[in-house]
Amino acid sequence: MLEYLIKVTANTFYIVVPGVLVFAAAYRTDPHGDKKYLSRGCYLGLLAALIYAVLKRNTGWAVREYYDLGALVFSEASCAVLLSALIFVRFFSKEEIRASRLKFLRGLFFCAGAGFAAYCAPDLLLYPFDFSVGMDNIWNTEFALKIIGYAGGAALMIFVGAQLFNVALNLSGLGLSAVFGTSLIVILMQEFLATVQILLGRNIIQQQRYKWLTRSVMWALAHENFFSYVMMALGVLSAVFLLVRALGTPRTGSNPAEVRRSKFIVRTRIRFCVSVVMGVTLSLLTVTVGATYASKKVELSPPVEIPPTGDEIIIPLDTVNDGALHRFVHKAANGSSVTDIRYIVIKKNDTAYGVGLDACDVCGPTGYYQRGSQVVCILCDVVMNISTIGLPGGCNPVPLKFGITGGNLVIKTSDLAAEARRFY
Repeated sequence: MLEYLIKVTANTFYIVVPGVLVFAAAYRTDPHGDKKYLSRGCYLGLLAALIYAVLKRNTGWAVREYYDLGALVFSEASCAVLLSALIFVRFFSKEEIRASRLKFLRGLFFCAGAGFAAYCAPDLLLYPFDFSVGMDNIWNTEFALKIIGYAGGAALMIFVGAQLFNVALNLSGLGLSAVFGTSLIVILMQEFLATVQILLGRNIIQQQRYKWLTRSVMWALAHENFFSYVMMALGVLSAVFLLVRALGTPRTGSNPAEVRRSKFIVRTRIRFCVSVVMGVTLSLLTVTVGATYASKKVELSPPVEIPPTGDEIIIPLDTVNDGALHRFVHKAANGSSVTDIRYIVIKKNDTAYGVGLDACDVCGPTGYYQRGSQVVCILCDVVMNISTIGLPGGCNPVPLKFGITGGNLVIKTSDLAAEARRFY
């Protein structure tokens, strides 16, 4: 669950702020016009992303780098021209926006919305296809938790976007221009580095010739959430601008009704500010504390070696009857070296035991650990159905033959040696 909550939040926040501010700027620039052109731009971008996602999932035609490069160039051009046009209108044009200029601005807003959606949406559309990787069926808790994490991240982004939109609509003209212009500059920087990364990867830009570009891209890759953090700061800054404006709003009027209205406006603006700060704080905690927790390495208990008796390993049942996951190791000779073959044993119910290698066909020899009453794959965090341990398929431990004789669990060393290749 946490994995997809983090992915959706981290990979979406940096586009939520400029995307929302595009809408706010369009509403303020063209207050009396029909805003369907902006929504249509977003729908067009989403359609392009959906077509790509379907082709990527079902065919070999779609190449992500080519799609991203096209979406990036289109988005960069739209944002650059839009930023230039808005700067001209805000600071250099001394007259009302004429119909021809307004039509031009609407076209730029349309293109910016389409570019944002086309570039941002593919990952969000493709994530659900990964939910069932390593599962035989989707009717399990792990699949449900992934859906909850994905939906939770999307809901958080919708909440932050809606509240930031309310904040942006209530900012002064200068305040909105400042945060929107800055967000466009930041997104242009991010998209520029993403474009350069693709061109470097395709050797269209020579790394040795443009070392500073290579260093910039490497820095961005090493600080993958940097642009999300900057956008979070802009969201908080927008709330601060509005809070200052709200606190400076006079609570006066020519009659009691106007006084109540003034107080209501101030309370509403403060509520918008608090909501944005709360949403940004929750997003920040998700991509920092949540990511740290999710990436925390599990310290496995050292496996126990039971010396074989002849060609058998004998484990007394009373040592593995507690319902806990027990880890063992068998040292098999491999020429001049020794291979540690790890295996696990857990009591599944009153009459059955789960025995398997500490490895699976999907994730290799990364192993398993116990979390509460659950057995979990270390690499992909998939929760095992304990009743299926000892059965093949999915992310289950590779089954290991065993027998029960005279109160002991018996495993042949030849069966372990046959699986040594998994631990090389």
